[in-house]
Amino acid sequence: MKHQEIKLTVKNRIEDLLRVNAVFESFATQHNIGGRLRYHLLVSIEEILTNIIKYGFDEEGIHPIHITFRRVDEHIEMEFEDRGREFNPLEIEAPDLATPIEDRQLGGLGIHLVRKMVDEAKYRREGDRNILLLRKSRITPTPSV
Repeated sequence: MKHQEIKLTVKNRIEDLLRVNAVFESFATQHNIGGRLRYHLLVSIEEILTNIIKYGFDEEGIHPIHITFRRVDEHIEMEFEDRGREFNPLEIEAPDLATPIEDRQLGGLGIHLVRKMVDEAKYRREGDRNILLLRKSRITPTPSV
């Protein structure tokens, strides 16, 4: 049976990325998500979770991060929820890719990649929670001739 939605909660530890990746791989297999789509979603998961884990919390300690993978018609949605400091990653300016890498300001490249790899990204703040929704079509657009 295909699960249309899988929810999991991990801690703000880098090693928990392995568990998230394993759960996503199972979800992807159930829903025949492969190739470039699977790669884009895996990169997006790693970038978003790494940012939450490394930069999302002011205080030390263990903090839960809730993740949902869902299939909605021909789209895949991934939702990330945490109770970290308020931060909308979609407000980060795209990095200046024309500047040589050694002269660039650090940060922003991962979020830039995620925005390029998904079809839609939405952020909202509900109470003390950051909620980021990423959406990607399972259907590859046909190139126009």
